[in-house]
Parts: sequence; structure tokens; C-alpha cells
Amino acid sequence: MNYENAGDVLPEQLLKEVKKYAAGKLLYIPREQEKKAWGEVSGYRHHLVRRNQLILNKFFHDTEIRELANEFCLSEETIKRIVYSKKDTNKLDYHPTSKSAAAYSEAGMLEEWIHTYLLFDRRNKAFSDGLRLFYRYYLGPIKMPLSIFQRSSGPEEHLKWRVHPTVFENRVASWMDKIRSGEDTPPIIINYDKGIFEINNDNPLFEALKRSEIMEYPIIIWITEREDHDTFVTDYAMYVENNLS
Repeated sequence: MNYENAGDVLPEQLLKEVKKYAAGKLLYIPREQEKKAWGEVSGYRHHLVRRNQLILNKFFHDTEIRELANEFCLSEETIKRIVYSKKDTNKLDYHPTSKSAAAYSEAGMLEEWIHTYLLFDRRNKAFSDGLRLFYRYYLGPIKMPLSIFQRSSGPEEHLKWRVHPTVFENRVASWMDKIRSGEDTPPIIINYDKGIFEINNDNPLFEALKRSEIMEYPIIIWITEREDHDTFVTDYAMYVENNLS
């Protein structure tokens, strides 16, 4: 910090007043801090932004006002103000794509993207509800090599969840058509637990990517334990450093 002569900075009358209280002393004058908006310090304001975004996403996917009011314990009039307001500049468009997920993540609302995707594009309410039971860490979308993951569902007998071969192959073929056409497909959702990865959703997409010889792809990682979160972040940082050097 550089020191200035008060005589060179302060008006003469003000300098005379300062000398009455601190002549010969070294003073530090702090910068005036900007006044924070209500709720910014506690984080409650951001909580409301996230809640309202999920309400909007559900409304745009044809969830009725009354149902939203019951789910979020709000009056129907409050729900209407949220979904019809033209003043809210925090609204994000939702799309089932990696680009959309990245935009939500940048705004601190990745979890809201995940639940919207699971509820309305994958029709997997059980998975969405299960994620809400406990606090989770969500990371992504981040690009990782597909070679380190294995499918958890499919027609093979050894897999955790069995899918009829015809159903599985039809889904893989559908994803491969989208990949060939250059569509922005969604990130794959993966759980990381004690050093083990498990694909929770879109196993046919994962298979389509491998058959299309795509080496790296955006994924979303969800983690329950803080220790696992720290381990993954450290390992991923090393992976990025090694591959960028």
C-alpha cells in the first residue's frame, strides 16, 4: 500500500479538522463497501433464485399452478407472480443438452437442471426424488475419458439393471442418429463413491458414444460424502494438468 501526504489529498479545511484528532499519526482510511442486497450475505436470495428457476422449468413442462403451489408450499398467487414476471433477469432457458447444463452450472443452478432433465426428459421421478433425500455435491459438466466408465444397465446378465436387448438396441440406435447429425446431447449423470464410478442414467447414450468412437464426453458427477468430493476434485485436477501439459 502506498502512503500519501494528507496535505496533497485533503481540502485545507478538512485537513485542519483531521489534525485536531490525529496530527502526526498514520491513518488508514478503508474503502467504502458496496451495500449488499437483502439476502446476499446469508445466501437466501440465491436459494430463492434457484427455487424460482425450478418452478419455472416445471411450469413450462405443463405442471399446473395448483400443483406447484402445493409442492413448494406457496400460494397460487405467488406462483403466478413467479412464472409470469417479466422483471426477473435471472431466468434461464432449459434444454436437455450439455450446453444448457453448463449455463445452469455457471449460474450455480446445476442441481435444478438435473432435476428438470430427470423429471421431464428421462421421466425418472424415482431417481430425482432419491437425489433429494440427502445433500449431494454436483460437479460438471466436465469432460472425462469414457474408457474409465462401465455401463450399469443393458441386456448382459452380469449388469446391475437388465434391459431387454431389443429395447436397449433401439435406444442406442436413436442416440447414434443424434450423434451423427451433430445434435447437442445431454451430459451423462454418474455417481462417484469410494473411488468407484456408476452410470446412473443414459446407459444407451454411453454405449452409442463408445460405438461412435468418441473418446471424451461431458459428464455430471454427483457425490454424497465430503471426503469423496475432495478426492475426486484432486484426482480430476491432476488429470486435467497431465492432459494439458
